This record gives sequence, C-alpha cells and structure tokens, in this order.
Amino acid sequence: MFTTILTDNYMLIFSNHIYSFLIAVFLISAICMVVYNRIIYYRERKITRKVQRLNMQLTQIMDANKTDAWTYHTKKNIYKVISKQNLTETLYTPFDFSQLYDRDDFKKIQKSISSIQKREALSETLTVKSAPNKDGQVKCYEISITVLHRNRHDIPCEILGTQRDVTLERQRAEETRKLMLRYHTVFNSSLVDMIYYNADGYLADLNDKACETFGVKDPQTLLKRRMKMNDIPSYRDMDVHTLEHTQLSSITDISKTKATDERVPEVTRQGKIYYEVMLGPIRNEENQLYGVIAAGRDITEMVESTHKQKNAVRLIEKRNKEIQRYIRDINYSLKISEARLVNYYPDTHELEILSDLSETGKRIPQLHAVELIHSDDQSKARHLILHMDRRNSGKISETLHTKLTDKKGRDIYLSFNLMPITNSDGLVTHYFGLLRNNTEMTYTEMQLQEETAKAQEEEQLKNAFLQNMSYELRVPLHAVIGFADLFKTEHSLEDEPIFANEIKKNTDVLLNLINDILFISRLDAHMIEYNYEVHDFATLFDGWCQHGWSNTSSNVRTIINNSYHSLRVKIDKHNLGIAIEKLCNYIGLSTSEGLIKSRYEYLHDELIVIVDSTDGGMDLEDATKMFDRFVSDGKNKRNGTGLDLPIVKEIIEQMGGTIDVLSEPNKGSSFFIALPCEMIDFERKIVI
Repeated sequence: MFTTILTDNYMLIFSNHIYSFLIAVFLISAICMVVYNRIIYYRERKITRKVQRLNMQLTQIMDANKTDAWTYHTKKNIYKVISKQNLTETLYTPFDFSQLYDRDDFKKIQKSISSIQKREALSETLTVKSAPNKDGQVKCYEISITVLHRNRHDIPCEILGTQRDVTLERQRAEETRKLMLRYHTVFNSSLVDMIYYNADGYLADLNDKACETFGVKDPQTLLKRRMKMNDIPSYRDMDVHTLEHTQLSSITDISKTKATDERVPEVTRQGKIYYEVMLGPIRNEENQLYGVIAAGRDITEMVESTHKQKNAVRLIEKRNKEIQRYIRDINYSLKISEARLVNYYPDTHELEILSDLSETGKRIPQLHAVELIHSDDQSKARHLILHMDRRNSGKISETLHTKLTDKKGRDIYLSFNLMPITNSDGLVTHYFGLLRNNTEMTYTEMQLQEETAKAQEEEQLKNAFLQNMSYELRVPLHAVIGFADLFKTEHSLEDEPIFANEIKKNTDVLLNLINDILFISRLDAHMIEYNYEVHDFATLFDGWCQHGWSNTSSNVRTIINNSYHSLRVKIDKHNLGIAIEKLCNYIGLSTSEGLIKSRYEYLHDELIVIVDSTDGGMDLEDATKMFDRFVSDGKNKRNGTGLDLPIVKEIIEQMGGTIDVLSEPNKGSSFFIALPCEMIDFERKIVI
C-alpha cells in the first residue's frame, strides 16, 4: 500500500516536470519563431525595396533609350512582353505576338531565335517593321536577341529580346538620302564650279565644272587625301566654324603658289587665275554647321579681255596726249633741256645745232666738230661723218666722248640720233635728228657696271658660302647616319660605345655648326641688337678667356694678364663675350703645344684685346684669308666650325671696332681687337 502511494507520488512529480519542460520548450519555440519571422520580414522588406529601386532604374534606362523588352520561353512557347512603365509582364502566344510585327519580319525574328536555340549564334541584331496601327502608321524597330537563361545542359531555355524604336532615325536618314540625291543632281549639273566642304573644313565633293576649271583629272584621289579648305590660298585666314555668307574675288598665281607652297598636287592648271566665288555655310535649326558650299566661276578670260581693251584705250589716249604735248611743248622742251635739234648737210659738210625752231641754228664745220671730240672717239666721229657724206640710208645712233666739260668738271658725252631726209626722188638731202647730253646716264652706267661687278663678286662669295655650308653640314650628318647604320649590322657589343661616342661627337659638331650658321645669318641680316651698358670688364675678361680655352690641349699653357682691379666701360656684354670666347676657342683648337697668352688695355677711347699663340703661324697670304668662311689654315686643317673667326669679325665690326692678325710661320700668331667704347672709371693693379 505504501509502495503504491509512493509510486503514485513519484509519477505525479515526474508528470509535473514533463509539463513544465514542454511549456518551456513551447515558449522558447514561440519566441524563436517570432524572432525568425521578424528577421524574414525585414529581409523581404529590404529585398523588396532593392528590387523596386532596381526596377525603377531599369524603367528609367529603358524609357531614356526608348527600349522595350520581351522574352520567349522555349519549352512553353510563350512570349512575355515587359512594360517599361511598371515592368509588368504580359503573356502572348506566338500567333498573338506575330500580330505586333510585319509578317515577313516576324519570320526573321523566329529564324534568329531558332539560330540562338541551336547555338549557331550567341546573339543577333536585326531591323524589323511593326504591324500598321489604327492610323496606318508603321514603326521601325532595331531588335537585339540574346540568351537570358540556360538549363543545366547549357541549352537556351529563355530568350531575351530588346527593341529600340528607330522610326525617326530611319525617316531622317531617308529624308537625308533624298535631299542628298537632289543635292547631287543640282551639284553636278550646275554650270558654275560647285565645291562642298564638310563641317570640319575638309573637301567632301566637287562637280565636273570645278574639275575642269582647276585641271583636276582624278577627283577621287583628291577627295581621299582629305584636303582642307585652308589649303586654298584665298581661304588661308578663314575659320570654317565662324564663316558667314561671303562673296570673294581673288587673283592667284597657281604656278608660283605650287612652286613655293604645294598643298594641292591634283591641281594641274598653271598661270594666273582670276576667280569669283560665293561661300555659303549650311546650318540646321540649332545653328550647327553642316558644311560650306562654294559656288564660283573662272573669270580669267573676261578679266584679261577687259584688261587688254582698257590697256589699248589707255595706250591710244597716251599716244594722243604725247603727240599733242610734243607738238605743243617741243620748243619749250628744247629751251629748258639739254637736248638740241641737229642737221648735217653733206653738200656743205656742216653740222647745224638748233635750240629753238624759230631761230637760226649754229653751224659748225665738220673738221671743227671732230676737234671737239675726245681722242678716244675721234675715229668713231670720222666714220660717222664719212657715213653721212656718202649719203647712206641707214639711221645713226651713237654716243661720243667730247673734250667739253660740265659744271662738275666731268667730260661731256653727247648722244646723236639722226635719220636721213630724202627728196621726192629718194635722194638723201641731209640728216635730221636729236642731240642729247648723255653725261649723267653714261656715268651712271659706268657706276652701275662697277656695282654690278661688285654684286657679282658678292654673289659668287655667297654661292661659295652656301656650297661650303652644304658640304660642312653633310659631313657630320653622314657620319651620324653611317654609325647609326652600324647598329643594324652584325657587330660586337664592345663596339657600341665607340659608335655612340662618334654619333654624339658628330651631332655636337652638327649642332655647333647649325648654331653658328644661324647666328652669322642673323649677323648678315643685321638682326642682332646691341645693348650698351656699364660693366666691369676686368671681372669679365678672365671668365671669357677660360671658357674659350675649355677645349684646349693639356700640352698648352695659358696665361691671362689682367692689369686692372676694375675697368668699368660701356659695352655690349653679351655679344662682346661671344666674340672673345670664340676667338679664344679658335686659338685654343689651333694650338697643339706651347703658350697662349691674352691681355687687354684701354688706350685712346678704345678697348684693345690681344691674344697671342706661340704654336703654328702662317704666311701673310693665308693670314688674310683667316676671316673668310669655311677656310682652313695654311696646313689645310679646319679648326672649329669654320665660322668662328668670321663671326668674331662681323660682331666686332658691327660694334664699330676692328680685328686684325699678325702671323709668321713656325712662330705663332697674334690677334688684335680694337673696340671704341666709353670708360667710366678704372683702378690699375700696383706692380711691385
């Protein structure tokens, strides 16, 4: 009995524990489910917001690009059209979907889908037309078809199609095509030159008339070369983007232009062309430039004809005026000029000179007339008189040197121009003509001949300089090219530093030569400006000499005698420094051993610079040529670029100074520079 009661108590306690445990488990499970539910809720809410945001962005993109999208499920054979307003899907059977497009174009869509299904293509793009709407309008779409989903066997199971409305683009393209067709019809049938440039200023088209005008035999080659509008001489300064309607007349010497600035080799016309053109920019409603039309015509023949007529009229008028003026002013001209009328009478052997037609002329016997002629021309004078005494029919035109003198003490030269005068029987009765004082012209011609001889000599010197310059440039340039080509051939790596060193050395020579050529060209053209300021020459002289001797051999000893603490003079520091440095550099390169000494002094308002060298020396004849360009010394050796001393001489002379040299073979040379300048103050060194 007791055992039974005890057992029942234990069972009751165990049951109470089980109930408590179950209640606890239930409460915990309920709490977990509530928490899990809230987590799932917030996750779904976050995902929903993200999907909504992505859908909104996708909607905006599709709307901005005017793009629609649809899918095709291969197994279900169903089309789904996605709305770009709210991305809702509308299901279509193949038949219903085909009603949206032209029948033949829908077949092209099905063919593309089939090709992608069979994996013959990854994607395809095609252009299709829609079915007519209620208003009968047909739209044009550009459709891109690709795979959206694949199954586990990599077989396309869903196809994505995106289509863009290109109706307006196609309409504009068609309108443009029709407009271009009309444009080309008018363009090519025009009776004037028609030339079209695009918005960037490049030649885009020209008609046959323009080809004929400018001698263009192959217009396609000209178009392919992309010639710019600014290649035409008359349009060089025009900006195609700011161009307005312009009427232009031009005169162009095509031969000269092609010789100096060849930009359009396809133009074969030669000579001068007179051209009239109307330039018209083509712009759209937004004022954007499409291109420029040039409508022109060749008016060369018309202008030249007009010029000939005007010249003929002007010539006739000029001749009439000259005749009238001659008739009216002949007596007056004879009085105020040194011209005289002359008659020679073979019967009396007398020369008659008249200064006025209304007066009797002065008669001179032929022997006396010959006596007035200089001995150099007396034989010529006798020959002329003999010619007239024999009554020859030829004209006489001769200038004779006389013993008479003018106010300047010069011998007078008289010019005789006579023609025979005949009677009714054709016999010469006398000779009539004009006598002029040709003294001024004769002396001018003499002076001109002298100047011409000088100019020819200068031209020969110039040509020699150009030939030498060409040779001097080619020598280092060929050396650079030669050593550079050696890098391309088989060679040892040990030789490469030698090649590089030779290239560097010759490029330095070439650079120095070009710099000297450019500098001496500026000197020849008097383009160098000289700025005179007060400087302490004593502090500058040492640096100039040392810099000039930087390339001197180590066997040469250099001395600078500077006898001033300070010598403030008004000089052009820059150009005088160039002259002294180049002089020292030349002497340093031409001296292989011995002594070089430089010094200076200020005497009689002149700065005297002296540079001596104990090595070398040359004959007097060679020394006089040292300042010529590209001239070697007496040993046929070239020191420097060949322009150092000519540059020094030109600088010193342009600053009003002089340079000279004393040289003796095997004893050395001394160079002297004397430069006028103003001294401000000085301080000599004290010699103990």
